[in-house]
Amino acid sequence: MSPEPERQDGPGALVITNWRDLDHPEAGGAELVCQELAARYASRGRDVVLLTAAVAGRPRVERRDGYRIVRGGGRFTVYAHALWWLLRHRRDIGAVIDSQNGIPFFTPLAVAASTPVVMLLHHVHQEQFAAYFPAPVAALGRWLESTASRHIYGRRAVVAVSPSTRTDARRRLGLRGSLWVAPPGLSATPVTDVERSARPSIVSVGRLVHHKHVAQIVAALPAVLRRHPDLTMTFIGRGPERDALVALAESLGVAQAVEIRGDLDDVARDRALAGAWMSVNASQGEGWGLSVVEANAQGVPVLAYRRRGLRDSIVDGETGWLLEEGAVLATAIADRLDELEAPDVAARYARYARDWASPFTWDAMADRVQIALDCEQDRLAADARPLSDAATVLTFPIDVVSDDWREKLRRSDLWVRDGDVVRVLCLDTDVVAAEQLLGALGLVMGSKDRQRVCVEVARTRDYLSLRRPDARGTLVDR
Repeated sequence: MSPEPERQDGPGALVITNWRDLDHPEAGGAELVCQELAARYASRGRDVVLLTAAVAGRPRVERRDGYRIVRGGGRFTVYAHALWWLLRHRRDIGAVIDSQNGIPFFTPLAVAASTPVVMLLHHVHQEQFAAYFPAPVAALGRWLESTASRHIYGRRAVVAVSPSTRTDARRRLGLRGSLWVAPPGLSATPVTDVERSARPSIVSVGRLVHHKHVAQIVAALPAVLRRHPDLTMTFIGRGPERDALVALAESLGVAQAVEIRGDLDDVARDRALAGAWMSVNASQGEGWGLSVVEANAQGVPVLAYRRRGLRDSIVDGETGWLLEEGAVLATAIADRLDELEAPDVAARYARYARDWASPFTWDAMADRVQIALDCEQDRLAADARPLSDAATVLTFPIDVVSDDWREKLRRSDLWVRDGDVVRVLCLDTDVVAAEQLLGALGLVMGSKDRQRVCVEVARTRDYLSLRRPDARGTLVDR
């Protein structure tokens, strides 16, 4: 019998649906995101339930870090199991985070129309279905991810893990709800007692699956080794491509330079990364690039192609390098190793990488998803339209607005303060409306202070700005 949600005073259970949990042998980044969010919300007093597929050797119901994992169903039947559970307990559910990692759970079908549902979109998989399934099944997958999702979710909000994924949600999937961006946090601690290796070294972290194109990195090694014969190449991760990668390395005569270490815990992974010169990611595209920022947290720059997600998580020329399509990977790797031989250059990349990675925390992601849930609740209560795609950035010195400017911001406004300068990302706001918001913040338009204020259309990277409410709901500076 399916376990009943624990009844408590408050808004009801927060349910997170996801294909797998971290105990599943095929777990990856999406599973880490969902379980980190579950733990954060549980620590804030919510009754949290994570619905996932069954795992051999694990209990059907398990309590972990203050939340409950309810497992049932297999690779495809997990969807029916989750919907049936939601339907049975719909009166006790306060909100749903519907994790979409290829095929969503279509949870609006099983909960009350007044229950806020936010789709958490990790990645758009339109091209990947054909790589893993026969043509008819791949076509069905594409239809479920796009057309079916568009009709069933309607105006429900979507939280994407990167600006690229946000754009794809609208352009490629045609989703019609409000679009938010909430980049994942890090399960990484900067390592300070590991020196960079004396020999050139590359460490790459990620699942060994087809769409990650790890074989392209191995195939590039013969040319790289001709210029850097003492190079070591380490892969951290597991997956069905492992044996093929070993065979490829042996056939190319580079097996002596390649090590595949499998999955490592966070501490071992971070220590392995900390000694590397650089990392390489040849994936055909990511939702965000969590492994990229994990490497950056250890001061390790990352080389990748300018593809979805990766172009968001890498600051080209500062925290790593972005290659244009058609560029020769082997040449780029060898050139970057040449560049990193200079200690001062390596130190500069390491500093920029650590600075870039530091604001990406799980608390910050949980805050953003919570704001999306709150705004979705407001929209349902008022039967309002979703937020539009228009967004504007306000930049102003703190002394030109009233002291209570933070209390006058709207729930959907995201901000960051750097010294005496504030940047506010105003969603659903064109330039004219943004100037009106400045008036609400205490700035009198037309005054001399107006010249110290910048109002501009939001750019891709502006969606990574951060704000964080404290335990009382009052905004605090980061």
